[in-house]
Amino acid sequence: MFTFLFGIAFIIIYFSYARFSKEDYFVQLQVRGISTYKLLIDEDRIDSSLIKLIDRSVPTSIAPIQRVTVFRDTNLIYSNADSGYFNYNKILFDEIKKKGEVFTLFGKDQVYGLYKEDDGDKYIVIASGDNAFGKRRLEFLRWLMVIVYFTGLLIGWASIYFFVKRSIRPLEVLNDNMKSIGYNNLDSRLPLTGQWSEIDNLSVNFNDMLVRLGQSFRFQKDFVHYASHELRTPLAAMISLTESTLSQPLSEQQFQKVLQHLLAQQQGLTNITNSLLLLSETTDKFKIRGYPLIRLDELVFHSVEISKDLFASAVIKVNLEGNVPHEGALLIHANEPLIIAAFNNLLKNAIQYSRDNTVNVFIIINEDSKIVRFENSGIDFTEAEKDKLFTPFYRASNSEQIKGHGLGLSLVKQIVQLHGASIVYKYENEKNIFSITFPLMYK
Repeated sequence: MFTFLFGIAFIIIYFSYARFSKEDYFVQLQVRGISTYKLLIDEDRIDSSLIKLIDRSVPTSIAPIQRVTVFRDTNLIYSNADSGYFNYNKILFDEIKKKGEVFTLFGKDQVYGLYKEDDGDKYIVIASGDNAFGKRRLEFLRWLMVIVYFTGLLIGWASIYFFVKRSIRPLEVLNDNMKSIGYNNLDSRLPLTGQWSEIDNLSVNFNDMLVRLGQSFRFQKDFVHYASHELRTPLAAMISLTESTLSQPLSEQQFQKVLQHLLAQQQGLTNITNSLLLLSETTDKFKIRGYPLIRLDELVFHSVEISKDLFASAVIKVNLEGNVPHEGALLIHANEPLIIAAFNNLLKNAIQYSRDNTVNVFIIINEDSKIVRFENSGIDFTEAEKDKLFTPFYRASNSEQIKGHGLGLSLVKQIVQLHGASIVYKYENEKNIFSITFPLMYK
């Protein structure tokens, strides 16, 4: 591209100068022809011999040889050229008479023609010459441009080569660093050069991607580990119970009891499998705006009804707080089955771990958010336990007497984040409080 544009620029300069030189010489011929005509015709005291003497006295280095001939009708009355140099040419004469003024070429010469009428006489003035000085300058310019062009190419190619090498060097380093990163060293980070903002931005984005990949790999590793452990426990219990049953004769009542135990284990296994599938499928492939608008209070009341059917003795109170100017203030973009599943898990946990079998649910409408808060009286967690509350398969110290698999809160967090919301836990006034905050879509 540099070679092409550089060449085009020089070609434009060369032909522009050639055109200028040609037009400039035509102007010189015009001035010479008109001045000779005026001296010859208008000045009675100056005859042709004096004009020729003036022409010969001017050095050719100052004014190059230019031949001027003047005709009255078709008769030659003046010429500073050799005899017979410019003979009568009917085609040229007719063109000069027709146009009054002509600029043309005649062989190697440039020709200027002028037609004048004075006191009934018709004059034709022809000035011609070979632009030798202009051609020499043009030839000098051509060779100068050839030398400058190829010298410039050498310098330009060398400069561009080293500049590009220097520019690409950070990319080569970045490429080498990227090649060295695999699944076993995702904690590595690309260095920032501090020289090229584009490269540093690429490194920052790549490092952020490594963070996300590291989190995904760790989650996958933990997920497989915990899932294997949780699935192995009910399967081992079922196998042990089956082997024990087959090894001894049992009555019909005993068989019924064994089948009931197996059914309970199978139901637990099914619950684990369903939770694992739901946890793995709650990704961001659906955007928040893709969900329909649903009233938040209706979702809460629906979840409360489901929980009351499961825990008939539980007391669940729902309170609406804040200013609700219109129905739109309660609307959220939500996938109804998923968000109800999240509320159900929070209500189930709150009921099971409550000291008085009572749960308070608050729907709070603020100026910049909507909050659903679940409160139950219970014991506080240690800081280490709080950090792991939303980890898959993690069960805190207060869950020893309660059946479960440790997937509920992790599933809740996945669903909440899928809806562009956030969930936090805190212990306040001897109460466990889980708060889900949704962005305010309508004020």
